[in-house]
Amino acid sequence: MKKSFYCVAILFAFLGQTLFSFGWPVKNLDTEKMVPSFARNRKGKFNVSLTFPNAQKAVAADNGKIIAVITEHQNDGDWFESPLGNAAIISHNDDLISIYTNLDAQSALNLQDKFQVSDGQELGDIAFSAWTENPQSGSMEFQIADTKGNTYINPLILMPRSIKPNRIYLDGVTIENQFGRAYTLATLRSVPAGPYTLYKKRQANISPHRSKVYVNGTELEKISKEVLKWQDGKIFIVGNKNYTSERFYPSDDTELLGHILLPHGVNTITITASDILENSVTANFMISGY
Repeated sequence: MKKSFYCVAILFAFLGQTLFSFGWPVKNLDTEKMVPSFARNRKGKFNVSLTFPNAQKAVAADNGKIIAVITEHQNDGDWFESPLGNAAIISHNDDLISIYTNLDAQSALNLQDKFQVSDGQELGDIAFSAWTENPQSGSMEFQIADTKGNTYINPLILMPRSIKPNRIYLDGVTIENQFGRAYTLATLRSVPAGPYTLYKKRQANISPHRSKVYVNGTELEKISKEVLKWQDGKIFIVGNKNYTSERFYPSDDTELLGHILLPHGVNTITITASDILENSVTANFMISGY
């Protein structure tokens, strides 16, 4: 990894290039079964992992050093938001670490004698030592963190672009005033001028990787799921503010798009949402502020 995470993120965001420095962390990957669960709501907290259901073997996603092997009988520590079970933590260049969870006990024991690992090297079998999305077959929770920047990184931005995201829809967009009253934006014609919060209906199989909200052509909020910030024992998604999972996902069927200040007169609210491959969808709404 010769480029820092920040360089990768900036180049990917602004040049739209396919850049990656990590390989897939499981052997014989079926990308259609992978769950792009990073930044999703999981029991009131942001999920910081990618989930690989039915995976059998874990492999190192890049060259690195094994700095810790955690067993299911140890505490996971303050940095880690989900139960790891038997897990290996590997350090890489640029202050990045990768975490491989739900290993079987013997694999974890074998890794305690290793130090250096190479890209693609087998780490062991995946079992049932941790929380799993699929308790019938087991799965691996894979995480990447920047220890210097105190952030979890969406692993997909550092991996090969061999996935096919589901289509994003901007359905059920609502606008909520400061008193908690919500309106359906598609049928709304006028509201009092002032501050509002925008939400969209959550999709079960995909969530926008990046969203932007404009009023009359001016960008008022941009939210990206490239990283989650860790601070004071809490995980945040970053937009104009640091949003906790409770604020970003206020109910089981809604997620935050952003905040706006609606002026007097006729206004155009524009919302764009894109997936990890920058496939985007746009919706426009004409609203009068009085």
